[in-house]
Amino acid sequence: MELSFNREAMTEALQRIVGAAEKRLTMPILGNVRVRPDDTGGMRLETTDLELAWSAHAAGNIPAECDTTVSVRKLLDVVKAAPGESEIRASLDAERMSVGFGGSRFSLATLPGADFPDWEAGGIVAAVDVPQNRLRRLLEATMFSMAQQDVRYYLQGLLLVATGHTLRAVATDGHRLALAEIELDQAVDNRIERIVPRKAVAELKRNLTDDDQAVRIGFAEDQMVFELGSAILRSKVIEGRFPDYERVIPADLPATLVVEREVLKRALARVSIVASDKYRGVRMVLGPAGCQVMTHNADREEAQEAVEASYDGPEMEIGFNLGYLQDVLNVIETDSVRIGLRDGNSSILIQAEPPGGARYVVMPMRL
Repeated sequence: MELSFNREAMTEALQRIVGAAEKRLTMPILGNVRVRPDDTGGMRLETTDLELAWSAHAAGNIPAECDTTVSVRKLLDVVKAAPGESEIRASLDAERMSVGFGGSRFSLATLPGADFPDWEAGGIVAAVDVPQNRLRRLLEATMFSMAQQDVRYYLQGLLLVATGHTLRAVATDGHRLALAEIELDQAVDNRIERIVPRKAVAELKRNLTDDDQAVRIGFAEDQMVFELGSAILRSKVIEGRFPDYERVIPADLPATLVVEREVLKRALARVSIVASDKYRGVRMVLGPAGCQVMTHNADREEAQEAVEASYDGPEMEIGFNLGYLQDVLNVIETDSVRIGLRDGNSSILIQAEPPGGARYVVMPMRL
C-alpha cells in the first residue's frame, strides 16, 4: 500500500496535532497518529489522549482502504528531517510503515487504525465565530490564573461564558482571579458556561494565529469543539461548579493608585533579586509620597524601590505575592494601570488605565 505527501504540508499538520498525543503511553496507541483518507480528499490525521483530540487535514495521496496508526513524534521527526519541499513516499506492509526520501529510509512500527479511539463530538447546543487574534488575546489575558495543582479540579481550567453578544473567560486559583471578555458578532440565545481543561486551553492558544481568520467555538453538553479551518480540536469539559466569580470582584474601592505599568514592572523586577524564593512576598507602602515597594528574605537582605505614582487614599501597607502582580502587568497592554484598594487586608482590583477590558483581583498576603 503506497502513500505520498508533501514535507511542508505534513509537518504543519503533525505539529498542530502532536500535543494531544499521550506522552506517558498508558496505552501505546495513544502515542500514535491515525492516518486515513479524508472525506474531502487527502489525509485525515488524528491524535488523542482520551481527554483531548486533534483532527487535521494534510494534502497527499492515500489509498481508500488505508487506516493505520504510527508514532506521531517519530513520524514528525522523520518528516522534518527531509529536505525542504520534498515529496515523501511511504508504504505499509504488515505491521510497518516505511518512509523514504533521497537516500534515507525509515521503518516505523504501526498499530491498526480500527483500534484507535473513535471520538466524535455531538449535541452542539450553541456555536459562535470569533477571530483568532481576539480569541488568542482573551486566553492570554486570563489563562495564567488557572490553578496548577488543586484538589478543586474545577479550578484547573478556564471558564468560558457565552451570553448575548459577549464571550467571557474567567480563571482563578483561589488567590487571584482574571476576567476578560470580547464582543461577539452574533448573539447567543441563552447563557451557556463550560469549564475547559488546562491542557485544552494551552493547545488552543498554541495553535491560534494573530490574524482575523475565524474560529468556530461549539458548546456541546460534555465537550467543547474548536474548528480552525480544516483542523478540529475537541475537549471534554470539567464537571463541577465554578466559583461565583462576580461576588469576588470588589466594588466601591475608596483608594486608587495609578502608576505607569513599565515603571512598576521594573521596580518589581529589581526587588525580586532578594525576594524569598519560597514566599515571593513584596510589601507596598502607599501614602502622600506615592508608592514604595520593598521585600526581604531569610538572610535579612532587603530591597526597596520608590515608585512614582498617583495615590488618592489613606496611608496603607499591603503585601502581595510578587509573581501575581508581575503576571498581571505582563498581560495588560496600556501604558498605565489603575489599582483599587480598600485596606491592607482586602483584595485589590487591577485594571488598565483608563479602566476597561480585563479585570484582575489579587488577594493580599501577610508578610
